[in-house]
Amino acid sequence: MKREPAAPIEGVRVWREALLWVAREGYRVRDGEVIPLVVSPEPCVYRKRATMALDAVGRPWRIAYTSTSLGGAQAAVKAGLGVTVLPREMIPKSLIAVPADAGLPELYETEVALLNRPNISSPARRLAEHIQDALERERRQ
Repeated sequence: MKREPAAPIEGVRVWREALLWVAREGYRVRDGEVIPLVVSPEPCVYRKRATMALDAVGRPWRIAYTSTSLGGAQAAVKAGLGVTVLPREMIPKSLIAVPADAGLPELYETEVALLNRPNISSPARRLAEHIQDALERERRQ
């Protein structure tokens, strides 16, 4: 699950995600522009990161489009309805990461955690351990 890095939710952190502003090719941030956001419904960690970052620098924003699916949000951004927030690995080739000097504030990273319920079966426990080990190996590479 995605969570706040300091969340009291139990679980094992498996990785942290650096987040980026994402837009269609050619998108430019204009001085004083109300930033149109393409986001998931609340509660959404990426949505929270976007609005908190804009609020922190006093930048006006509005929700331009809300989608429960990643594909729907990506299509809305590709159509030019606004910008969104994604980790680099989730940015499709049809969209771009907005350059850091484009006028949008830096985003705080988020965290992905693996949750186990008490008394899970032995195969489920081994699968969780395998996931943790594989992600740790990938992070070290």
